[in-house]
This record gives sequence, structure tokens and C-alpha cells, in this order.
Amino acid sequence: MGCLAYAQMLEGIYQNAASMSGLQHWNDAIAQNIAQSSAPGYKKAILSFEGADTGLVGYKNTFEDVMYRQSIAAGTKGSVDFSPGPIRVTNDQFDFAIEGKGFFELRTPEGEFVYTRDGEFKSNDKGELVSKQGYHVMSDDRTIIQLIPDGGELTADIDGTVRQGGQKIANMGLRDLDDYSRMVRSHGGFIVPDGGEIGAPHTNTILRHGSLEDSNVSATHEMINLINVSRAFQINQKVIQNQDQLIERAIRHLGGHL
Repeated sequence: MGCLAYAQMLEGIYQNAASMSGLQHWNDAIAQNIAQSSAPGYKKAILSFEGADTGLVGYKNTFEDVMYRQSIAAGTKGSVDFSPGPIRVTNDQFDFAIEGKGFFELRTPEGEFVYTRDGEFKSNDKGELVSKQGYHVMSDDRTIIQLIPDGGELTADIDGTVRQGGQKIANMGLRDLDDYSRMVRSHGGFIVPDGGEIGAPHTNTILRHGSLEDSNVSATHEMINLINVSRAFQINQKVIQNQDQLIERAIRHLGGHL
């Protein structure tokens, strides 16, 4: 029983250490959310905890037989909360927001397609509509949206039709994916690494011109999470310290009987 208790104490230390590692990942996700809470279209990073199989743990019983038992430790899984954020009116001609499902489609200089809910666009030196990263904003037929020099202010209809001075120049490229879990966060938005089918969004999608979608992060809620993570980290740290002290006492006790 002494060997069993000793093995269980060691396993307990490993499990608490794994929990602390998971809490560190959660802390990183919270820090990212707080840092990006004012970024238009940002989608909150979330973390879930689940049991992770760490294999078999062996120990000897009083008959010198090796016994095994399954070891389970805390594991983490990261994902993204794609719920919509509040829409804020800016009255800026280069600001767009999506109400409902869908993403703006951007193209990087390397030709990669990026998807974002951040509609804070601008005009580059060539008169092309681009994102704040300089990525081209795509039309529905995946061409660059070219503005008319001195053509007047931009306007847009709720169906995605973009006009300048009353003249139609493009249909905004709004895309959607059935399975958002396949989307991976990238600089400037999200990518679909496996080249999944990206199609037009549902018919209830509305384009709001002169508006921006704020992030779906609640800074207050994230601060509460940060406090909870700190407390849980301290508790796990205290448990490890107590277990370490118990092991030290056990070693001293057994050593005195040798």
C-alpha cells in the first residue's frame, strides 16, 4: 500500500501540473481576447478542458507484482466563438458590416484567400479597395474592386451592391462555410487550409454600409475569467506543494527503517 500511495501522489503531481499548463493556455487566450477586444470583427478565442489519456502508470504491490492503471490528465482544446458582435454606425464611406452569416473575402499578395468580419477598409494608392493589412477586397466574382478616380463617395445596398457616385462598381464578395471548425485564425482573418467549399452566404445576410461590427468580446467577462484562472492556478500550485511535502516525509520515514 505504501508503494501504491507513493505512485498515486506522484500521479497527482503530474495531473496538477497538467492542469496548470492548461490554465496557462486559458490565460493566453484571455490575454489575446482582451488585447483584441476593440478590434472590429474580432472573434473571441475560447478554450475547453477535457480529459487526455496519458497512458498506463505502473507500480509494484506487496508481492512485487507490477500493477497498471489508466492515467487521465487535464487537456485543452482551443476554438473560436463565431457569434456576431454589435454593429456600430460610423458613417465612414469605407466601413462595412455584415449582419447575419458570412465573411468578407480578401486576397493576400501571395494569392491566398482570407475571410474576415472586419469591414474597416480603405483605398490604396492605385484606387483599389483594400483591408487595413493591404489585402485586396474581393468582389463576388473574385476580382479586385477598383474605385473610380474622383467618382464620388461610396454607397452600398443591403444585398452587397457597391456603388460610387450612383454608378455600380462591384458586388461585394460575401462568402460562407457550413463548418466553421475548419477555419483557422490567420493574420487579417481566417483561412481554410483544406481548400473547403466557400460559397455565397445565406439569403438573410445583410450588408450595412457606414457601419462596423465590433468584437464579440466582453472585457468585463474576460477580466472575471482572468481572476478565476489566477485562483485556480494558485490552488493547483498549493496542492503540488502539499503533495511534495508528503512525499518528502514519506521518504524520510522509509529511510529511517532501512
